[in-house]
Amino acid sequence: MSNPFDASDLLGSREIRFISREESNYPILMRLCMDFEFRVLQLQRRLDSELTEHALSEAQAFVLAPEDYRTSAATITPELETLEKLEEYVKQNQVDILHDYLFGDSENPAAAII
Repeated sequence: MSNPFDASDLLGSREIRFISREESNYPILMRLCMDFEFRVLQLQRRLDSELTEHALSEAQAFVLAPEDYRTSAATITPELETLEKLEEYVKQNQVDILHDYLFGDSENPAAAII
């Protein structure tokens, strides 16, 4: 369930941290990050054209990545426009994500995450 990741067009990224279990707006993302070794990243893509409000929104994306995202060439989820969409995607695919994390990539048996 890993997604190939090309960092060549990234301007930068930042890790989204979840501090409190009680106050999270994204409980599933928070749980995966706090209880397992996942990270939520906000990606900022390079823009080659004139900056517009629409272009800025398309340049930003969120992904769920493994803890070693700095050396990994794949993310757990595809790039999604908002944290709400990422939370919904993870909610719908939580069983597959955790299965791949605990037992290895179901699509590629040789690529175990642990």
